[in-house]
Amino acid sequence: MSLVGYSKKKQQSQLTAWDHTLAGGLSGGIGRLILQPLDVAKIRMQLQVEARQARKYSGLFNLILQMGREEGVRSLWKGHVSAQLLSISYGISSFGAFEVFTKLSYQRRLQRANSGKGKEGDSKYKPLEHFVCGSLGGCVGTLTSLPFDVIRTRMVAQPEGNKMYLSVRDAAAKLHAEGGFRAFYKGLVPTLAAIGPQTGLQFGFYTLFTQILESLVTAHDDLLKHEVMTSFGSLFCGALAGLSSKLSVYPLDTIKKRLQISGWQGRQGLGTTPSYSGTLHCARDVVAREGLHGLYKGMGPALIKAAVASSLNFWLYEHICYLLALRFSLDTS
Repeated sequence: MSLVGYSKKKQQSQLTAWDHTLAGGLSGGIGRLILQPLDVAKIRMQLQVEARQARKYSGLFNLILQMGREEGVRSLWKGHVSAQLLSISYGISSFGAFEVFTKLSYQRRLQRANSGKGKEGDSKYKPLEHFVCGSLGGCVGTLTSLPFDVIRTRMVAQPEGNKMYLSVRDAAAKLHAEGGFRAFYKGLVPTLAAIGPQTGLQFGFYTLFTQILESLVTAHDDLLKHEVMTSFGSLFCGALAGLSSKLSVYPLDTIKKRLQISGWQGRQGLGTTPSYSGTLHCARDVVAREGLHGLYKGMGPALIKAAVASSLNFWLYEHICYLLALRFSLDTS
């Protein structure tokens, strides 16, 4: 049984909301530390307007080699502080909200059961339930973390030899001077449109795959006295969930990144930076200039990162929740 999402069958774990937010924050931060280079590569490729011979980066490995040669190996961790703030704040708020919403959903089923309108047990539509709760959790996480995402995108986009932003604090001050509070929420509409469904799909697919493969990915735990996900199970189901969800909404992620640097002059030497009036204008311009392929730029590193990040995040989250749950088992014994 997965420790992701509320279930009466694992009530004995007694995990609190604080436990879930701690697990979400830690899983996000550790995953970010490992995967930041892939995220930097994805953003650089997404922001590259030029095509074929005119483009600076011809592919993932070419980009990594060029960045290492021109800007140093440390450039692959550009914007890491803001990225960590993004991942930790998103992990805390999205996982925390998801657990709250799944518990509320269970309590609603329990009320219906007590009134004779339904059954008390876990819903047979659990993947769909987790999709809805995950989407709401993703929206909460986005509203909490988007300012760090905008700062991270700007810091990753700038060339090493011509920096406009010297630190996260400097970037925040200049962004505020540029457009006030609204500047920190550039690209909010496509971000919510992408992250809400993507996070929902991630949770929904993870639950679906754990149900389909239950006999292969779970094992009985003598301490918690119920089935738990194995390390292989959470890694494998997490990778499948990450790939499936990322493929579903990738064009919106590209549009979000383009909007976050719309009209910005901090990318000299890295290519053209068009200005956009909104989400639809950006989408039409990308397709007109670059074809439909333009909406899928950087998809290679993005899919690798999505699979590995989702795999790591779910494995870390399951494992941290398991370790936190052990204290209740040890107390009772």
